[in-house]
Amino acid sequence: MSGPMTFGVFYDFRNPAAWRQPWEERYAQIFEQIDWVEANPAFDAVSVSEHHFVDDGYTPSVLALSAAIAARTRRVGIATNILQLPLHHPLRVAEDALTVDALSGGRFRLGVANGYREQEFLGFGTTPRHRKSRMEEAMAILRKAFSGEPFAFDGQHWAFPELKVSPGPVRPGGPPIWMGGTVPAALERAARLGNGFMASTNEEVVGYLAACEDHGVPEIERRTCRTAWAVIDPDPERALARLGDCMLHQVNQYVEYGFLKIEPYTDAAKLVEDGFYTFLDADGAVGFLREAQEAGVQEVHFFGALPGEPIEEATKRLDYIAREVAPAMQGAVA
Repeated sequence: MSGPMTFGVFYDFRNPAAWRQPWEERYAQIFEQIDWVEANPAFDAVSVSEHHFVDDGYTPSVLALSAAIAARTRRVGIATNILQLPLHHPLRVAEDALTVDALSGGRFRLGVANGYREQEFLGFGTTPRHRKSRMEEAMAILRKAFSGEPFAFDGQHWAFPELKVSPGPVRPGGPPIWMGGTVPAALERAARLGNGFMASTNEEVVGYLAACEDHGVPEIERRTCRTAWAVIDPDPERALARLGDCMLHQVNQYVEYGFLKIEPYTDAAKLVEDGFYTFLDADGAVGFLREAQEAGVQEVHFFGALPGEPIEEATKRLDYIAREVAPAMQGAVA
């Protein structure tokens, strides 16, 4: 792998009760920040993540938001990071993904993963027990749908007669499909079925690249992106004091989801001590990013705003990255 590291901005559109704004106001402010990202050459992409039935509004509609971003921008790449594919009918996902790719002029990347939260599966009439087989079938259906050719399917979870999904792909094979996950089986599946990998840690990237090696994936086709739980600020201690409650909400939601099998946190400093967040100034960030690059990370996405964080404050942090960090990484090649 070669080339300089690129940067993106990650959104989940959360609006927790403790800081709740009118929903239309919070969305409008986030889209104003996306306009700023589009105009700033330090950032090359935006990504949107999915959950369902959550009081803080963690966005359930990543493809709708991707379409809105596509219509509003002309330059940045757009990705789902991630869409929980086993929750959805893959034909519906295929239609929406092809629509977003056409709307964006081929700037869309479909990022998918298994999901894990039982309430979400039950709400959509299925169960987590079938998520692995549903993922395999859904990936097969997406690939056929993205071919632009008629096809039929007869599987364990979905079956339908010959049909042709539209709109047709704007590039051969349709939008690339990247996969996420944390366990070895997910890393292997990403190497075997995906066009790239979306990670949360350097260790996951290393595992994915090892799986690519096992499957004989050419180096040029090994694509990686990491969402960094890193706050880059000229005064990290001040930033920690300001963002502590937002951080506690963010992590404790994952405890509530059942993803983290731990007791809820009450001390934000303990979150940093336990490795959930990294607080760095620009010099520290360059070292952090070079370490990620050495692990094989090609693209890093930073949080657009933590849950409840005022958007204008979050944009100041992104601007600091654009001015003080991105230029230092432009010449760094893996």
